[in-house]
Amino acid sequence: MRVALVTSEALPLLHEDDRLLTPALKKLGISSEPAVWSAKELDWQSFDALVIRSPWDYFRRVAEFRSWLSARRAGGPPLCNAGEILTWNFEKHYLTELANAGIPTIPTIVIPAGDAPDIAALAQERGWDEIVVKPTISGGAYETHRFRRAGADQYRASIAHTLLDRGLLIQPFLPEILSDGELSLLFFDGAFSHAVRKRPQRGDYRVQPQFGGTAERVEAKAEWIDTARACLAAAPSLPTYARVDGVIVDGRFVLMELEVFEPLMFLAQHPLAAERFARAIERFLR
Repeated sequence: MRVALVTSEALPLLHEDDRLLTPALKKLGISSEPAVWSAKELDWQSFDALVIRSPWDYFRRVAEFRSWLSARRAGGPPLCNAGEILTWNFEKHYLTELANAGIPTIPTIVIPAGDAPDIAALAQERGWDEIVVKPTISGGAYETHRFRRAGADQYRASIAHTLLDRGLLIQPFLPEILSDGELSLLFFDGAFSHAVRKRPQRGDYRVQPQFGGTAERVEAKAEWIDTARACLAAAPSLPTYARVDGVIVDGRFVLMELEVFEPLMFLAQHPLAAERFARAIERFLR
């Protein structure tokens, strides 16, 4: 069996964390290779499955990536995760659906593309003084801004630009991210694997490594895992791989994002993580 580990032009040899997956698959008799999604000459039909890993420019090339994803769903080797769940997770307004299903979720206002919202007024209605706005299609804190509602006007142009081709999320800023960090719980075929705590660099709120954020393995409490499993159960289908991001508010795990599209899985943070991922892919191929 031969699988493509789908990546981007900036990471033609995969992210260093995903490179751990290749030898783990090889031990199971599965060959794998990086495959840049935007490569024109690539024969996608030559693979037995396409495992989405690091196409981390998709949010800058939305129309082009949508076209690629539609073409892959229309025929050829199966997508992993499945095309149905990838499409559902592509835009972050799925958070509203999960909240309606009873998942503890950060309060979120979804603004549709083409709208011209009064951000300050919407925040004031809900009693939010400090807020975060982010595109519904984004990754790596792309076009994400944190500000007090009194300072909303300075972000008007950026927000208007975002709304040209995608929606916008408005959320209250959670200070727990600064004090306790953000949790990521990792799952393969619905089974909990490991957890990490991501912390922002001092003076920042973004936990991504390109902004100085750090990650360390943490022991997950049973109630965190239960809430994360409930998130997976509310998705359209069980994902082969999933990352559930949340923060602890008043002792409760509150969902920030359910990542089943192209999440970094922190394979290096657990000695069995790469093997678990490889076995999940093996089961998917069967």
